[in-house]
Amino acid sequence: MINSRPAAKTANVSDDRREAIRSLYMESLQLVERLHRRLLDVIKDEFDRNGRSDINAIQALLLFNIGNSELTAGELRSRGYYLGSNVSYNLKKLVDLGFINHQRSRIDRRSVRVS
Repeated sequence: MINSRPAAKTANVSDDRREAIRSLYMESLQLVERLHRRLLDVIKDEFDRNGRSDINAIQALLLFNIGNSELTAGELRSRGYYLGSNVSYNLKKLVDLGFINHQRSRIDRRSVRVS
């Protein structure tokens, strides 16, 4: 007769390990989210202290992430900085306020590069 206990024990250890990793991962995500919110609060407080109300914290981070580069909204999204229409809306605001320039691609008229 074959003893199946070691296999069952191994499966339980594997399930326990998987659950522990999942728990740590979720906790890490929560910490990163909290840190991001705090960063936005710090940026907002600094802007308030300097009397700047023309752009918000998200737009300030967009400016920082664009830097001296020339990017599309899609590239900002694919790098994981921002999500969906949030990027397009905030880029449009920054263009309207004169913080960044935009230029349509000659190849794909739907694509706009900002710098």
